[in-house]
Amino acid sequence: PYEHIRWIENEEIDMDKLVGTSDMKKIQDLKGRPLLLFVNAWSVGMVLDRNEGLVLSEFGRE
Repeated sequence: PYEHIRWIENEEIDMDKLVGTSDMKKIQDLKGRPLLLFVNAWSVGMVLDRNEGLVLSEFGRE
């Protein structure tokens, strides 16, 4: 069960090149914006540590 949802704020980020964790899922929201799903907060931090310059948001932009 995914408990943490984060939108990718960086428009130039290639989702295929993100270094994630084993419990992370890459999807798009209904508006086509890149979205990451995580099981726990630790995984969110690990993805930020592994991908320099990555900016995640708890809320999607309009």
